[in-house]
Amino acid sequence: MNFQVSPLSEALGVRIDGFDFAADLSRSEREKLTALWLEHGMLLIRGANANPQTQIGFSKLFGELEAHPLKTIRSGDYPELMELNSEDSRTNPVAVWDGEEWVGRLGWHKDLIYTAKPNRGAILRAVKLPEVDGQTGYADQAKAYDALSDEMKARIDSMKVVYRFEVNLYNMPFLDTSGYIAGPGAPQKPADVGFPDFPDSRYPLVLTHPETGRKILNICPMFLECIDGLDKAESDALLHELVAHVTRPEFAYLHAWQEGDMILWDNWRFMHSAPGVKPGAKRLIHRTTILGDVVLGEAIA
Repeated sequence: MNFQVSPLSEALGVRIDGFDFAADLSRSEREKLTALWLEHGMLLIRGANANPQTQIGFSKLFGELEAHPLKTIRSGDYPELMELNSEDSRTNPVAVWDGEEWVGRLGWHKDLIYTAKPNRGAILRAVKLPEVDGQTGYADQAKAYDALSDEMKARIDSMKVVYRFEVNLYNMPFLDTSGYIAGPGAPQKPADVGFPDFPDSRYPLVLTHPETGRKILNICPMFLECIDGLDKAESDALLHELVAHVTRPEFAYLHAWQEGDMILWDNWRFMHSAPGVKPGAKRLIHRTTILGDVVLGEAIA
């Protein structure tokens, strides 16, 4: 297959054009894709024959897939596919941000960071798109680490960070909710959305990527709780400083989707976000999740 590789943005990522998702890839082509993913952490792939079957097949090139634990958001025909549907009010309650109503807005997070074993990665495919809005943000925590001062790197090198599972945004102390007003369907506790109460998880604040060895600033605003062993005032001050750093725009990319786009990202290295859509907008994204076989943190009993 003769696909073309180019930079996705000045900040991060790689764009692949001319791809045929239905084609049988040679060993060298599979190895090239894996190498690109490991080096850059995020791939936008555009080409022919993007559909549920080929998304599942393409996703399996990068590891074993995981079905989402909530059956209500799985595709009825393909259990490996998770459906992110803006019209599903059960998973997308309306909320107010800065005086406007939005559906499906999520702050910066890493999937399953509140467990000791985040998934390895994921692929999103654009199925149905609104005329405006509906982008997805990605941010590179490895580049964020590289940009820290030597003094900060030395200070945080041996620290541990704690993440806590929450569904109420007001209970996430490092997520900016200053312009947020919860809507009537906003969950208050995990059981409201069918989740158990996960124990807290503790990680190295500076995470070493298990496959590439790159250093990662393991900080994202959602689910972030504290630095283990520091008093609250010192922990809060340092975490606010690190959150401000890791969310700087030079480490981020906001993707405006085209129908059929697939984006693969490294969930160990990248965090992501969703600005959302306006109520009534039709947006459907199919997601496949790649399991991780490495435990990156530890559950705190």
